[in-house]
Amino acid sequence: LSINGYTPLIENPFKFVQFFILPWITLAIAYAALYTRFTRAAVLETLGEDYIRTARAKGVKERTVLFKHTMRAVFAPIITLAGLDFAGLIGGAIITETIFNLPGLGRLTLRSTFEFDLPVVLATTILAAAVVIIMNLIIDMLYAVLDPRVRI
Repeated sequence: LSINGYTPLIENPFKFVQFFILPWITLAIAYAALYTRFTRAAVLETLGEDYIRTARAKGVKERTVLFKHTMRAVFAPIITLAGLDFAGLIGGAIITETIFNLPGLGRLTLRSTFEFDLPVVLATTILAAAVVIIMNLIIDMLYAVLDPRVRI
């Protein structure tokens, strides 16, 4: 695994995937502990709710209580956190692309900033903002899927 020698997907798919392993691991480790801790806290909080105790008192299987009732309630805050972190990942693309020598919008934005190429800086900033807005829209739609009380 190396951080040099980027190969486009079309030329060699194996080398392309091999090149991205380190950036993926770097980004995953940064967020894995946060999501694990957040999920655990949300599950423990949800397991103490009245509707969970009622389901258990009715004799619903523990597996059904955990996956159908608990996880459905836990996914809403996790999706919110994922949306916020997605915006942070776009902002951190400049650092990630620079460290791992990746071609991308973050690096293009940084290079254009140093070269005072204002139209490119504006275009990449607007594109990043549009991606964040679209991601937030998708998250809002996921709320409606997970929670029947939410209407779009």
